[in-house]
Amino acid sequence: MPDNRWFASYLMSSMASGITNPMIPLFVVVYLHSNVFFVGLASAVSSAASVPALILWGDLSDAVSKRKIFVLIGFFGAFVSFLPIVFVHSIYQYLAILITFQVLAMASVPVSTIMLLEQNDRSVWPQIISKFSMVSGIGSVLGLGLGTALITFYYSPSDLPYVYIVSSAVYLIAGIMALRFIHEPRRILNRNAIQANTFRIIERPRYFPVAVIHYLRLNGKNNGHRLDRNLVLFIAMTAFLMFGFQIFFVPYPVMVIDFGANNTLIFLMYMFNSAFSTVSFIFSGRIVNRIGGKTSLFLAVTTRIMVFGLSSLIPNISSRDLAIISAVSIYSFLGGIWSIISVSQTNYVSKNATQQTRGKAIGLYNSLLGVGQIFGGLVSGEVTTLFGYSIDYIMAAAVITIGMVIILRIYRGERLFLTGMRPMAKA
Repeated sequence: MPDNRWFASYLMSSMASGITNPMIPLFVVVYLHSNVFFVGLASAVSSAASVPALILWGDLSDAVSKRKIFVLIGFFGAFVSFLPIVFVHSIYQYLAILITFQVLAMASVPVSTIMLLEQNDRSVWPQIISKFSMVSGIGSVLGLGLGTALITFYYSPSDLPYVYIVSSAVYLIAGIMALRFIHEPRRILNRNAIQANTFRIIERPRYFPVAVIHYLRLNGKNNGHRLDRNLVLFIAMTAFLMFGFQIFFVPYPVMVIDFGANNTLIFLMYMFNSAFSTVSFIFSGRIVNRIGGKTSLFLAVTTRIMVFGLSSLIPNISSRDLAIISAVSIYSFLGGIWSIISVSQTNYVSKNATQQTRGKAIGLYNSLLGVGQIFGGLVSGEVTTLFGYSIDYIMAAAVITIGMVIILRIYRGERLFLTGMRPMAKA
């Protein structure tokens, strides 16, 4: 039996990440006294730093055929990167901290799932990946719970940097556990030959996956097989959906802060969102299998379109308490929808790629989701600053409506918007 005690180190890492998950809007608005534009900028810059770092560390790991050292770099690097946070007094210093953290912390991500596969038989890959993803999701929820407790006792805005220090300490614990429990796998797999999927259980406001196998390589190398045009378009539309989601999610906590919600309530809002997402992941696979990926994705995205539209009314609610309760409830509810969207999209990509192109397709999917989050963060801050929250939410609903309409055409096999011709009817 494989020794999976090292899962505990990633549980602690996810806890550390969960502690800081709501911190960008709180730190920018409450501690640095800045505005929603810089919340979007911080989210986008943080995401942008992680994407090339993910590719760099993954390629280095493959080149040297080592795994453990990169986990240690990720965990101990995250520990060190947060320590200077107590000296931060400007948004640009804060951005430097976020970039440093993402570059170093990403070292542990591309090797995590590879280690899982290298230590287990192919027959149990789906189950072991799901188990690992669930452990990471639970860690995030526990971290948010710990963060909520911390922020309740340390309620002064001047104490916010110490939330990062606590997260740093948890990363240190994760690194020590990794040093103790992780051993180099006895076999080394070729990443391009692996046909397995990972799922993003929790939808994060910035690109920070807990596990990934494939990613889009910058060197342009491929195996000589081309992806189907409809599959590429579908992947592009999932990124477009993510772009719309981020337009909504990035400024949303700032709105709740503007209503007068305290730090504890913001943490609780994130925790409920993550908890619903983690719990719904248990059932999402069965839902997708029972009613189909197309129907599942359509219902989940359509629900978000309606909720985004209704959310545009929240800024106009005269009662402060009712506005806060409505905002927190909506944000929590939306977490339960994400796992269905994630599973539906990943299943489509996997099933519609050939065996030779599946790794490339999943890599493109992972990479473009990150790109969607980067641009969504940038646009959201600008739109909200210029036109307000209501217009931002309506724009988010419009974007994902367009994306879903195109995806439905892809499901039906129609290419009218590309070729102007209907596919020939089968005899």
